[in-house]
Amino acid sequence: MAKVKIRLFASLREKYGVSEIEVEVENGEFREAIVKAGEILGRDFIDEVLTGKGYRSDRIILVNGRHIQFIKELKLRDGDVIAIFPPIAGG
Repeated sequence: MAKVKIRLFASLREKYGVSEIEVEVENGEFREAIVKAGEILGRDFIDEVLTGKGYRSDRIILVNGRHIQFIKELKLRDGDVIAIFPPIAGG
């Protein structure tokens, strides 16, 4: 069992009213961590992050400071931190 922190930024922080939550994952799966967070924050949180096959590409998702798209074999471990940023536009 691994305890993982999930940090929310910008509009996600405002929408869910928290900057960080902690979840426990049994298999070290990223999807499992997001689903567990959805049990705390509400089902719509899952749709904010996941798609049917993976994660939403319009979000910036970091695991321990590394962008998720550059991690070949992602297995969450105790103490890992997932940071999720919504799309940001501006000029």
